[in-house]
Order: sequence, then C-alpha cells, then structure tokens
Amino acid sequence: MRLLNFDDSHIDASTQEKIRKLLPSAKDALDNIINKNCAGSEYTGWFNWPKHGGFDLVSQLQDFKDSFDTYYDLILVIGVGGSYVGTKAIAESLGHQYVTTLSQYPDHAKECKKPFTPIVYAGQHLSETSLIQLLELLDKFQPIINVISKTGTTIEPMVTFRILRKYMENRYGYKEAQKRTLVTTDEQSGALRSIAKDKNYSAFPVPSDIGGRFSVLTAVGLLPLALAGYNTEELMAGANQLFSELLMPMDDTKVHPTAQYAAFRKTSWEAGKRIEILAYHEPQLSALIEWWKQLYGESEGKNGQGLYPVGHCYTTDLHSLGQYAQDGCRNLIETFLTIKNPNLSNLAGLENRIRIPHIENNDDGLGYLENRYLSEINQSAMEATKMAHLEGGVPCAEIRLQTLDERNIGYLIAFFEVSCSISALLMGVNPFDQPGVEQYKKNLFSILGRD
Repeated sequence: MRLLNFDDSHIDASTQEKIRKLLPSAKDALDNIINKNCAGSEYTGWFNWPKHGGFDLVSQLQDFKDSFDTYYDLILVIGVGGSYVGTKAIAESLGHQYVTTLSQYPDHAKECKKPFTPIVYAGQHLSETSLIQLLELLDKFQPIINVISKTGTTIEPMVTFRILRKYMENRYGYKEAQKRTLVTTDEQSGALRSIAKDKNYSAFPVPSDIGGRFSVLTAVGLLPLALAGYNTEELMAGANQLFSELLMPMDDTKVHPTAQYAAFRKTSWEAGKRIEILAYHEPQLSALIEWWKQLYGESEGKNGQGLYPVGHCYTTDLHSLGQYAQDGCRNLIETFLTIKNPNLSNLAGLENRIRIPHIENNDDGLGYLENRYLSEINQSAMEATKMAHLEGGVPCAEIRLQTLDERNIGYLIAFFEVSCSISALLMGVNPFDQPGVEQYKKNLFSILGRD
C-alpha cells in the first residue's frame, strides 16, 4: 500500500484534463532519470539509493555508533543548504519540539520512550550574534560536532568550523576534541577531506554522484540522525518503498503520485502561475518545508523558469498571509501537505489525545466543540481553507501522508526528490546543478580579498 496519496479533487476539470495529457511526458522524464538519460544524469545516484548503498550505510553507521565510546548529550551539525536542512527536517518532524529544554532535566529525559539526543545547527549563516549564543549553549552540554561540506570551501560552514574546532580544542584538549569531531565530505579530495586526514578526524563520505539537496539519506543526514537515536533503517525502508513502486511497470491506469504532482506544477506554470504555496498544519513540519523550498528552488529556478516555493503554516498564517492567498494576485497554486494520523504520543510514547473540555456555563461560546479532538478541528480548518482558496481562484491539490514516523518521512523525502526532478525536466532545466548559487560566492570572495 502506498504511504502517500495525491488528491486533485480541488482542481477544476479543465486543468485536470491538461494534467492527464501531460502525464505521458512526466513518465518519460521519470524513465530518463531511471535510465540516466536526462540532463545532469551524473548526479542521479540518489535514485534507488537504498539498494545501491543506503542500507549498507545504515549498518555501517550503527556499527560506528555502537563503538563510539565518548559521552555526548548534544550534537552540533555544521553545514549550509543540503548539508543541514534535511537533517533538521527529519529530526524536527519526528522529535519532541522541546527536546533541548527537556534534555536539561534528567528526570524528564528518563520518562521519554524515545530520548532523542538534541541536534543543533551552525554554519548556515554568518551571524556573530547567533554564534555567541551557540557557544553559550555548548558550555552547558557535552557536545560532539559534525561538520559537513562536500568541497570544504563553502565559506559559512568552514568559517564556523574554524571557530568551533578551536573552541573544542581549548575546552577538551587536542585528543578529546579529535574524538568529538566528525567530518562528512567528498570521498576522495577537497579541503575538508585534507583537514580530516591531517587531524585524524573520523570521516564519512558524500557520494560523488549525489548533490547536496538530494543527500539527506546519505551520511550527510543519517550520521547525526543515527547518533541522535532516530531509526535510520526505517527511514531507508520508507524511501526504498517509494523507489520500488517507481521501478514497477506503469501504464495509464497506474499513474504514480510523483508524476501527478509534477504534471500539476508544469500545467500550472503553462497557465501563468508563478508561485506554489506548500501549506501545512503541523508546526513541527516547518523545517521539512524549508528542505522542500531548497529542493525545488535550486532544482527548478533556472533560465527564467520555475514556480517560486513558499510555505504557509495554517491556521497561523491564515491570520496574515492567508489574506493574500485568498484575495491577492492570482498567480499562485497551493498544495496542502496533510497528515492523516498525526503522531499524538506523549513523552512516554503513549497516545495522548486532547478533547475540548466541558465548561458548565459555556462562557466562551465554544460549547459546540465539546468532546471533539483538537486534531479533528485542525484538519477541519485545513479542509475549510482548501474550499475557500479554491473559491478564491487558487488551484489546490493535496499530498496526504499516512502518519509521522521514520518510514513515512523516508517515503515523503524520496517522493519529493523524484517529483521535483520530473518537474524540473518538464520545465526544460537541469534539476541537479545550481549555477546561480555560485555567483554570490565569487562576489563574496572578491569583496573579502581571497586570491
């Protein structure tokens, strides 16, 4: 059974017909990805990665974790773009949103069925204020750091790493800091690979045929997630299920949601739409939306092409940006990412539902909601929003995930990677390069006086 459904019932009939006509082209694009006949095919190692190396990596990382004899209660990931945002997407989607606070109270930590080690992030910007505050946080914990950069030349993570490795050496001494520093970088070469070799840091490879924004299921994401206690085998199993579905024969009666979503986006572009809102109703998905934004923005946004990806958290954003979505310029489409059965467990891992309580005098006027689950009201708000925005002239689709756990998130990650690649190919651009990102780097190096 598929873990995800694509619902186009809130799209008008004429657009649905255009999507159906585009599906053969979407399936051709998928075949070209599978057969490595597409633009950028040298960077399609992520497709069917679980079978090609993912499951082996899960086993290797578990062995490393079992043999890692240094105590830690905080993981610091240093990276920018695809080097950190996928890790954060998975960790925050599945973890307790107050894990860093709870971890400071041992009695609470003991109550957790899944006591995930907190992960914090640095190197995604150049803010001195943020780094000062991070150093103050590190002083309260026993951290390990994982610096991630394929080339080792990206200025944000490498400047941050220079500062933090000095901090670790000053705090722990050279040998202890060496144990607490992990490197994820190119398999063979690059500045960070040379540093790792010189300092004898434990080093993990980024496959040469997988680009940063497609790398979350490699050591880039799985190393910190495994060390934090997430079930990386289930993450890989979910992704493997998606790829296995796509490798089965497909005909017009077995259209996969990856092709449907890509065709919806291309059809919308041809109709003059220029913005896609990915709307979500569980705040813990906010980092996942940031990962999605990078994936689509870097993959499609070339040569004047591509829908601009933005995220709206409902119902929060209904009281601000919802006005624009309802009544602003009609150059947008909206995709709702909904969770059929949200994870409703408490610290002990037990289901813990919240109903609207009875109040005797009904002084707030909410008596009509009594005894309903809060999640039911939340989902009703999403349905009402879809109806309203469709009436306001916004084509609306829905991606419906079964639940929030490692297997479903692994499936969703693979779904977006495949559908994004198909969508970019339909737009006529290489999904796997990012020439626009390199231009600011050249300017920055020039301003700072790098030779």
